[in-house]
Amino acid sequence: MGLLKDKNFRIVLSILVMGVMGGSIVGPILPAMTGPLNVSKSTIGLVLSVYTIFALIFTPILGVMADRYGRRKILIPSLLAFGLTGSAIAITREFWLVLLFRAIQGIAVAGIMNLAVTLIGDLFSGQKLARAMGYRTTAQNFINATAPFLAGALAAISWFFPFLIYSLAIVVGILVILKLDIPEYKNNSKLQDYFKAASTVIRYPKTLWIFFNNFMIFVLLYSLVVYMPMIITDKFGLSTVYSGLAISVAAGTSGIFATQTGKLKGMFNDHLIVLVGFVFLGLSLLLVAFAGQIVELLLYLVLWGIGASLIMPTLTTAVTEQAPPHLRAGVVSVFSMTIYLGQSVSPPLFGQILSFSDLKTVFLIASASALIPIFYALLRLIKNEK
Repeated sequence: MGLLKDKNFRIVLSILVMGVMGGSIVGPILPAMTGPLNVSKSTIGLVLSVYTIFALIFTPILGVMADRYGRRKILIPSLLAFGLTGSAIAITREFWLVLLFRAIQGIAVAGIMNLAVTLIGDLFSGQKLARAMGYRTTAQNFINATAPFLAGALAAISWFFPFLIYSLAIVVGILVILKLDIPEYKNNSKLQDYFKAASTVIRYPKTLWIFFNNFMIFVLLYSLVVYMPMIITDKFGLSTVYSGLAISVAAGTSGIFATQTGKLKGMFNDHLIVLVGFVFLGLSLLLVAFAGQIVELLLYLVLWGIGASLIMPTLTTAVTEQAPPHLRAGVVSVFSMTIYLGQSVSPPLFGQILSFSDLKTVFLIASASALIPIFYALLRLIKNEK
């Protein structure tokens, strides 16, 4: 049976889609929220910040709880809370309430995103697992490419309309209750023994390599997401519509190629696949630094999409394979934390570089940073061959 015909997998993809929309819907509509909520442009960014901070804090907590008490006991309340608080923002006119609801959404998404990866690892193995992770990357990139445009269109009608989309998470929660058939793992060992076993897996050389690479790809991604639009508006003199198009090209290319990445599983070493992926990312960032017109830039972002399509499914497959089922949610939660860390570190890091240089230098340094995971992968390859 094809993966997309698998009822459980389709439900897991819908869970993932809900989690991804937590940030992709809100980012584009922040300017439209300042007037109705009576807050400044410098303050409205808290709507995103409070969400990511609470997600970062609660990801490991809910990961451990999912291993200890079962996936469903964490997933179902997370989906329902995410949907209820997200859609409640549509009827809220007090900024402090918006922040409160976004904080709860951040806690909820910590369970949603982490378990979306964990459940794929619970349901599949081997080549099928690799293919499933490829489809997961495709779904994630599709939402990242389309949700901002949808949110922007709805916000043009009224600022709060996009938040009504979150009510779909309630529907997905009901689907999980009624239809999702998953193996239920519960780790009944003493908490001290659980942490000892989980820390052993986390300290494996390959696990640390997976975590580091996941951190690095999001550091590089956010250098692109934050500063590439400045090239389009400042250097090319084009509108932000072209910025959205450029991000869609990168995400769309990654989504298309990610469906095929699973075929590489077993044919090539994980380290080699990730190494080649970072070569593509580094080359893309280097070329972006010298892009002279929008058409060139879009072509260079195709290279980014190919690189990301090699790295992301490979890493998510590898991390779920590293951990046994009764430790998987906890180990994957650390993997998820590296995403939030990369997203948090990147903007101020490259912003500091921009403060004493220019956009070209930002992308040259970002490109050079890709050499770090490339050399790390080379060292792992050489060590494995000995």
